[in-house]
Amino acid sequence: MTGKMQAVLIDAPGGPEGLRVGEAPIPEPGPGEIRLKVAYSSMNPMDVFARQGKVSWLPIKWPFIPGIEHAGVVDKVGDGVDAGMIGKRYHSRNMFGGNAEYSISPLSNAHPMPDGLDWKTGTCYGGMTYTSYHALHTAARIRPTDWCLFHSAAGPIGIMLTQIAKDAGAKVIGLCSGGKIDYARQYGADHLIDYTTGDWVADVKKITEGQGADIIVDGNQGPDAPKNYEVIAPGGHCIYVGATAGSPAPEIPVSTLIFKSAFVGGFNLPLLETRGARDNDDVLRKVIDGTWKVPISEEVTLDDVPDLHRRFAARQVKGRAVIRVGGELNWSK
Repeated sequence: MTGKMQAVLIDAPGGPEGLRVGEAPIPEPGPGEIRLKVAYSSMNPMDVFARQGKVSWLPIKWPFIPGIEHAGVVDKVGDGVDAGMIGKRYHSRNMFGGNAEYSISPLSNAHPMPDGLDWKTGTCYGGMTYTSYHALHTAARIRPTDWCLFHSAAGPIGIMLTQIAKDAGAKVIGLCSGGKIDYARQYGADHLIDYTTGDWVADVKKITEGQGADIIVDGNQGPDAPKNYEVIAPGGHCIYVGATAGSPAPEIPVSTLIFKSAFVGGFNLPLLETRGARDNDDVLRKVIDGTWKVPISEEVTLDDVPDLHRRFAARQVKGRAVIRVGGELNWSK
């Protein structure tokens, strides 16, 4: 296939005002690669960091096409790839380019779309769900007696963390802005605190009767990160999964950690994915049967992506926004 496709493009690192929708060459798969006719893409913070020029550990070409998490139908394969994949649904992670009609993905970044998932859920469930599951069950080893504190409780990971923690029998305190509390409430947190008003550290201590939080998951970092160590319980775990409020976080007070026997770490899902240790049948079953609901809050088109980036930067997006590209494509069973 030769010709042009519609894509979201930005010519150089910068703000959302630099994004535009235009034509780009339809890419050709190389050895070990597949080409997807894209159905949907999701709005991921990594797209923002890459657009700003802050990602150095993944391949980025300029003009840059966002879309690190997307799904579609395989329409062409490169040398060394089984042609039987053509016509099948695949989900691509950790490779940009999904904000376009066609994308290229190495086989190492592609996962077959599980049966039982609709297009939109299958597009965005992977990163948020497995990050949340492994942060709680693999990194922190959650217990039914735990108090959990989740930052960005109205965001996709905060929402999945809440549901997975409640399913494990733990109690959940969520932090989010006041305008998002009603949205977050439907996912089952025991307490929701508006972190933009008052003293959330004091609130957490009061709710936990002075014990503090056994598990803290923070995707923000930023200058307020040290407050986590004020509310971490003895023997507790504070796990960083992102840096939407800025990085690096201020220096960790080691003396406080020793005093509280507390643990601070980070979690990076792609490392599990490269080892083949991500997938879990129980996780997939609970997404398919609706035990854990994937928080898709809105659907937009490629033309809406520049404004979506603007709203995302202003922290006006709840849950996960999905971007319709080819839409409900047909595929082979």
